[in-house]
Amino acid sequence: MVTWMWPALFGSKAEGRAHLARLEAVALWTESLRDTMAAAIGLEQAIIASADAAPPAIAPELHRLVGRLRAHVPVPQALADFGEDLDDPSVDLVVAALIMNARLRGSGLTGTLTALAETARAELEMRTRVEEGRKTLRRDSLTIVGVTLVFAGGVSLLARTYLEPYNNPAGQLMLVLVLSCFIAGFAWIRRSSRIVLPERFLVRPDDLAHDQSGARR
Repeated sequence: MVTWMWPALFGSKAEGRAHLARLEAVALWTESLRDTMAAAIGLEQAIIASADAAPPAIAPELHRLVGRLRAHVPVPQALADFGEDLDDPSVDLVVAALIMNARLRGSGLTGTLTALAETARAELEMRTRVEEGRKTLRRDSLTIVGVTLVFAGGVSLLARTYLEPYNNPAGQLMLVLVLSCFIAGFAWIRRSSRIVLPERFLVRPDDLAHDQSGARR
């Protein structure tokens, strides 16, 4: 049972690393896009050029974005699909700014991208500190699980008479209650160590219409 539940209970470490890597990649890509646009080229050309040095964490999604642009998908639609591919509220800020620029053809995008890159860097620093704090929680959790498993294994091997009261129905019920308490504790540990992201605010019109129709039903 522990082996089956282990990824669900303690898999947030990899999840946290992946999120930090994606956030750092977004900051790097935003800075790269800003520097490329400083050469006075268009947004579409800048996006295509930025894919040549795409950060690994977002490279697949960025190359799909470039593929859509080369297939003559409108820039706002391609960017919206890019945001859906990454599915991250931090990316929505950058994508929304790019979509507005693509539609309005306004100036000042370089300054906006600079501010967004700084925001992403600040969020990355904050989440890195939070992730460091969660490492202590995960380490303590692993210690608790290890001690519990060693104790249970030792009792079952060296003190079988201690387990005899659990052989009757009342003992089995008590054992289920004890195990339920342990599972609830592990679930609480998992919930405390999870990364909870804010809701995305960039929603495509078709997704919004679907949500509204579902709400009416």
